Amino acid sequence: MIIESIAGTWRFSLDEAKQGVDHKWYNERLQDHIQLPGTTSEHQKGEYNTAREIAHLTEAYPLNGYAWYQREIEIKAEWASKHIQLYVERTRVTHVWIGDELQGMQNSVSAPHIYEFGIMAPGMYTLTILVDNSGLPIKGGHMTSPDTQTNWNGLLGRIEIQASDLIRIDNVQAFPDAGNKSVQLRFQVINDTMGNADANLSIALADMVGAIQGNGNAAAGVKTAIIRSVPGIQSVELHYELGEDIMLWDEFNPVLYRLLVSLEANANGQTYRNEQSVSFGMRQFGTEGTQFTNNGRKVFLRGKHDALAFPLTGYAPMTVEEWVKVLSVAKSYGINHYRFHTCCPPEAGFMAADLLGIYFEPELPYWGAFQDPADEGYDEARSDYLREEGLRILKAYGNHPSFALFTLGNELHGSRNAMSSLLKEYREQDNRRLYAEGANNYFWAPAFSEDSDFWVTMRTGHGESMVRASFSHADLPLGHVQGSYPSTVTDYRDNLPDIQVPTISHEIGQYQSFPNFGEIEKYTGVLKARNFEVFRERLQAAGMLDQADQFFRASGQLAVICYREEIEAALRTPGFGGFQLLDLQDFPGQGTALVGVLDAFMDSKGFIEPEKWREFCSEIVLLARIPKFTYTTEETLVAELEIANYGSESLEAVQLEWSLKQGDRLIEAGVTAAKHVRQGTLEDVGTLQIDLSAAEAPAKLTLALKWKGSDVTNHYPIWVYPSAQVEAKPQAEFHLRRSFDQETSDILEEGGRVLLIPHQEQLSSHIDGAFASDFWCYPMFRSICEGKDAAPAPGTLGILCDEKHPVFKAFPTEFHSNWQWWPILIHSHSLILDKWPEAFRPLVQVIDNFERNHKLGLIVEAKVGKGSLLICASDLIGQQDKPEVRQLLHSLQQYAASEEFNPSFELSYDQIRSVLDPNAVGERETHRGQAVINPSYPN
Repeated sequence: MIIESIAGTWRFSLDEAKQGVDHKWYNERLQDHIQLPGTTSEHQKGEYNTAREIAHLTEAYPLNGYAWYQREIEIKAEWASKHIQLYVERTRVTHVWIGDELQGMQNSVSAPHIYEFGIMAPGMYTLTILVDNSGLPIKGGHMTSPDTQTNWNGLLGRIEIQASDLIRIDNVQAFPDAGNKSVQLRFQVINDTMGNADANLSIALADMVGAIQGNGNAAAGVKTAIIRSVPGIQSVELHYELGEDIMLWDEFNPVLYRLLVSLEANANGQTYRNEQSVSFGMRQFGTEGTQFTNNGRKVFLRGKHDALAFPLTGYAPMTVEEWVKVLSVAKSYGINHYRFHTCCPPEAGFMAADLLGIYFEPELPYWGAFQDPADEGYDEARSDYLREEGLRILKAYGNHPSFALFTLGNELHGSRNAMSSLLKEYREQDNRRLYAEGANNYFWAPAFSEDSDFWVTMRTGHGESMVRASFSHADLPLGHVQGSYPSTVTDYRDNLPDIQVPTISHEIGQYQSFPNFGEIEKYTGVLKARNFEVFRERLQAAGMLDQADQFFRASGQLAVICYREEIEAALRTPGFGGFQLLDLQDFPGQGTALVGVLDAFMDSKGFIEPEKWREFCSEIVLLARIPKFTYTTEETLVAELEIANYGSESLEAVQLEWSLKQGDRLIEAGVTAAKHVRQGTLEDVGTLQIDLSAAEAPAKLTLALKWKGSDVTNHYPIWVYPSAQVEAKPQAEFHLRRSFDQETSDILEEGGRVLLIPHQEQLSSHIDGAFASDFWCYPMFRSICEGKDAAPAPGTLGILCDEKHPVFKAFPTEFHSNWQWWPILIHSHSLILDKWPEAFRPLVQVIDNFERNHKLGLIVEAKVGKGSLLICASDLIGQQDKPEVRQLLHSLQQYAASEEFNPSFELSYDQIRSVLDPNAVGERETHRGQAVINPSYPN
């Protein structure tokens, strides 16, 4: 095949009124110009968009309609009597003219557009392409969404005129048989002559990695065959033995090979030659019971969601180098799997994944209902399009070993018969991968489809049903991160139904962090972060812009803590198939979901380094099952140690070195007995029992695990508190009050000190307590909840505090939420302080979301009247069975009784009453002097 790129300068015209077809613009010389490959938005064609989108990024030059592209092409003399075709790697709906002759229409958004021109006389021709991004039979999922890669208009990737002999090879597909070290080739021989011909075929194998390095063309064995070519299209199958030394493709050793298929035929005294190459990897991706396998080795999918969001261009990269860079970042965070939400990457993405050893799961570009022909309102065009788009994806990318799974779309509904029929056709067409009905289909009533090879779901309808740790308030009940007292023992084994296929947890995580306004300047391409600008203005109007970076960092640390538990819960589940994060990176649309530890550019947000993330997200993870995070010095820490081994081999004589430290001070250490850990299993490797009496409580401890002789580690925080407080003589009298009533006011007016822990009913202006960072983004799920007449989520993003403030002298904490804050936050109602002075800052501030921007106080202090007031909006009194709650109460008491309790900010009685209702509960109790450690208070 002769290939000539026609990239470069093209003539161009916008056609917003869609009049060009009627006015025969293909017969005119277009006057504007554009560079291809590229998009209209990249080249600033059309009207500049001054809107400020809030729910997603703003495209500076959007286009929804027609654009015309035109240039001359030359059919060279040596191309006479050759078959000519146009190849456009990626675009939208296209109509193509040569001169004034329409060559047809194509509408794939996932696969190349190839137009067959046939034999053309040498000379110059005018090629005109109309691209319409408004005329798809379907909405197109994230292939065309403004929430992700935009609905761009243009021509991307390779744009070529291709000339081939009239007898040629087409559509070479390699079906590897890893067990027998052979490959079955399926291809077509096309004969556009009028006569029969004897065609000599030869097949040669070259190492693909060597080919990339420039030395891989040496033949590794040649197979020949002769076929009788007849006019038309013939299907050919040839079996090729690869030899004993062939290497298999997997995530640990992604070896690629390239087959060269050559044809030489003689007909009517003329010789025809053609050569096609195909890269492939020797792999057999399958299942064994509830687990995935690759070449017989168990695989746990550590996946991320991807919707082809690339803010600089508005479309997915079209070169291998760009994709290698992107996928290498994901792999550095332990990711071995990509799920493409209602979209399909281009060829370069698959090739990069082939080279790096990442398992891809593209989907049909669809998010809706499937229909049977008998259904009322049956949309034949839509059904036909979905079927054909899937076949086009299989044909274009089916040879890639990274293409391991395929589904019909996201959260589908409608006819299961229609979906089953499609799965059957695809599987018969191409059995090189696993197929499933969809991702989280029928999520309101989940049930496994027997026609699927695996199941992607958030609930199973079995046991407590959950197979992920986080849910929105529109999908109650919540997961265990928010809904259960913290531990590291939760897994999903009891929630898995008795089905012998792997289950993958759908879109796990979705823990939001606060915007990083410093990111705005990175949006130098087609998409602008005007939503971030609006969020910044809102925060400034709320008087907290100076805290933006603190909110960003603190909320990010909470998100990491939640993600760790989310991922480890999946790894603690024996025989589980894997998970699909939403997401490792921020999602720029659907309300603006800042759910990543990477930003939308795949750059680190500074929350956690890749090597720390890989402690709990990698092929081998050391796990400790700990029943709780908080203890007293009278207790014993018991931890069941496990290894999740999804590495390349079974592990012999594994020993774990463990230590419990208080800073640099060693409390206890040891080494477990040697154990054999099978590949693809979760194995017990020992039990720790550590007496905590040696801890200098209160303290945060670190339990460290290390696989002896390796760099594989993991770490867990533990908090230890005194079992009984040893009280120092208070430096000053204080009053512990439960209501901001007249008696409390009198104490303050007399210059007294008050620690106020009001009954929760008295918090008249508040936001409900929550531990986990808000799910996805507040505005999107607020509106969904309101549409269901359900209460929205609290919408908060953890806490921000000054960990060095004396109020925390007896309560070790970081500047952000951690597990010891869980019962304190869950049983709280943070105060809305919007009407208090702008400069006021709480001692413990609950971080609100970017839509609401309330100033929220959990612990606040102020001068009131002549006295000093310290308020805690958590029900510490009702949670005295929790050592962390007792300890916080003690720390507040110690502070209130110290000379350091000297608030500088003055507030009026009315300002305090604006957030407290003294009439809600009528208790009038007070405690003076030394703190009460285990009080018995009326409810």
